[in-house]
Amino acid sequence: MTAPQLAISNEFMEALARLPKPQRKKVQEFAKKFRADPKSSAINYEKIHGVDDDRVRTVRIDQKYRAVVLHPDQGNTYVLVWVDNHDEAMDWARNRTFEVHPETQSLQILNVEYVNQAIADKTAIAVADESLLKLDDNTLLSFGVPSALVPAVKNLTSKHQLAQLQPALPEEAYEALVWLAEGESVADVKRVVGLVATPTPTNIDGKETQQDDDDQLLSNPQSLRRFQHVTNDEELDRVLEAPLEHWRIFLHPLQRQLAGQSFAGPTLVLGGAGTGKTIVAMHRARQLALKLQDHEKLLFTTFTKNLADNVRSILRTLCGDEVQRIDVQHIHELAMSWIKNSGPIAVASDEDIALAWDQVAMENPSKFETDVLRDEWFYVHAIKGIENRTDYLEMSRVGRTPAFSRRDRASIWNAFELFEEISRQSGRTTWTGIVSKAAELACGVEVPPYRHVIVDEGQDFTACDWKYIRALVKPGQDDIFIVADPRQRIYHEPTLLTDGKIEIADRIHRLQINYRTTEQIRRWATKQCGTSEQPDLCESTWTNIATHSLLNGPDPVLLENTDHESEAAAITKLVSSMNQIYPLEEIAIVARASWIFKLVKSSLANAGIKCFVIDGKKKPGPGVQLATMHRVKGLEFRCVIIAGLATDVFPNKFRGRADDQRAKRQHLVSERNLLYVAASRARDQLFVSTVGDFSQSPFCTIFTADRN
Repeated sequence: MTAPQLAISNEFMEALARLPKPQRKKVQEFAKKFRADPKSSAINYEKIHGVDDDRVRTVRIDQKYRAVVLHPDQGNTYVLVWVDNHDEAMDWARNRTFEVHPETQSLQILNVEYVNQAIADKTAIAVADESLLKLDDNTLLSFGVPSALVPAVKNLTSKHQLAQLQPALPEEAYEALVWLAEGESVADVKRVVGLVATPTPTNIDGKETQQDDDDQLLSNPQSLRRFQHVTNDEELDRVLEAPLEHWRIFLHPLQRQLAGQSFAGPTLVLGGAGTGKTIVAMHRARQLALKLQDHEKLLFTTFTKNLADNVRSILRTLCGDEVQRIDVQHIHELAMSWIKNSGPIAVASDEDIALAWDQVAMENPSKFETDVLRDEWFYVHAIKGIENRTDYLEMSRVGRTPAFSRRDRASIWNAFELFEEISRQSGRTTWTGIVSKAAELACGVEVPPYRHVIVDEGQDFTACDWKYIRALVKPGQDDIFIVADPRQRIYHEPTLLTDGKIEIADRIHRLQINYRTTEQIRRWATKQCGTSEQPDLCESTWTNIATHSLLNGPDPVLLENTDHESEAAAITKLVSSMNQIYPLEEIAIVARASWIFKLVKSSLANAGIKCFVIDGKKKPGPGVQLATMHRVKGLEFRCVIIAGLATDVFPNKFRGRADDQRAKRQHLVSERNLLYVAASRARDQLFVSTVGDFSQSPFCTIFTADRN
């Protein structure tokens, strides 16, 4: 028989998070002793009166607290499933059953009270035409529905009733039923929830996964949603030090597969906000780093500094010593590090770029105005990654205005060269130029610096960014792993990976379950993106890919104000009331522009409420968090208040050419995406504050529609 092993359940982590910090420390010390020898005579096991299951015991943490332990019939793994005061721990255990589902072979913890209530609420079986799910018993069982609850599930007639049944159901069963209720096929739902039988997977080290019979029960992909083995004290410390951060331990089967699977080349993972893209990327970074040789490195890159800082901080808590083999840098920081030795260089500001184009206008070698040339330059160099005259003359411009003849393009390229020369003389270079130069230098090295590259927020990268990334890693197995959400593209129009020399082929995967926000918030945020298609980096669209949240909560609330002064007072009052539920640091006020915060900050200060403005330069401080829609990207809060929505604020004024309808449409898409980003930062509650008549705009019609 193998040596005793320790596993921890997600419910144990939730219980641990509720304990006072000094008590958590005692639990952590006990867990180390328990992991070392769960059969030690020093472990005071106690059978629970009224519980017939011989696998269930409590163990003493101290005179006041006890942990509930499960020792499965099969295997030699002890599972910590709950911790609480002595009497409460006993009551919790009496109200739970620990069952191996006959179809999925996963270990499920069921709440007896909720299950009995669901059974008691069942009336006569619904008429077939009224049933929400027209499925037979065997099909429902195949999705992990407990046998006792099959009649209650068959009796459902609405999605609302399904949501009410959620507390009684295992997570995988509820997730499957949600998708089935949306009309998805049985086969597709089994794939999405990870219930499709697959061959023995290949891990990123190229070896087949082997399962010890003793661990098979808890190593089931569905069991791993709830249970995680802990193999050493260092890992145990990392797990227990942040008990609320479940994502560090418990992954959805598809998330776990994407984090550990080996891919033949560049791979793209698409998902909406809150679906765990960054979580998958970080877990994959850790698993890849564990396999690296001492001289090998992995790059984790994203688009902005605050996101890179956040990832760097989280990886330190997720990883052990392997974190030393992971470089975390945002793409522009990385590019600057490559070219700093090639001579003095400074980043051109918006004013510098405008001045350079004004100088181009004085000697304009083309017949087109400066704004046309500037727009075309960015599209050609950044979005399409074109680097020479010949490629530009042959480039497709279908759908772009104005139309250019071949002679026009030749003269426009002359204007581009003049702009580049003026920029060189000024010593100031655009970010596009800096990244392109870094890519050129990276292409010139004999051995690329990284073994693997992981890209977060891939929707924000341009073609020249992708060329740079392609040069940083040798093509091959597990070279580039990209996660992206096309609805969060807020900086520029779409770019294709193929324009950056990255070939995805059929290695495209999708995450469709939102773990961050409630379904009510997810639905509102998604509708703000409108019905326009969102290209997904590979000449297909993300718009029609279904997403859903397994969490439920209150509907978003519309706050209507006559002016910005009354809005500031209303928000201050709201923050005071929300602070009774959430710490101030878990409340964020988000606006389209920073100037909107002026009155809000003053009103908060007068009420004695601290606030902190997120600017990407300082670490978050105490108080309510204030951020622009751009700055809040990649963050999350329990409560979000979107402030200052007014007709002169949102959408932001279009500053392009009046006759460029394509650019106007793209501008509106970007603005809608910004509102989606802001709303999807909320985990539990969302408030949308408007000024004047903005509540009658298309961006708020959903509130009216939802009331009907």
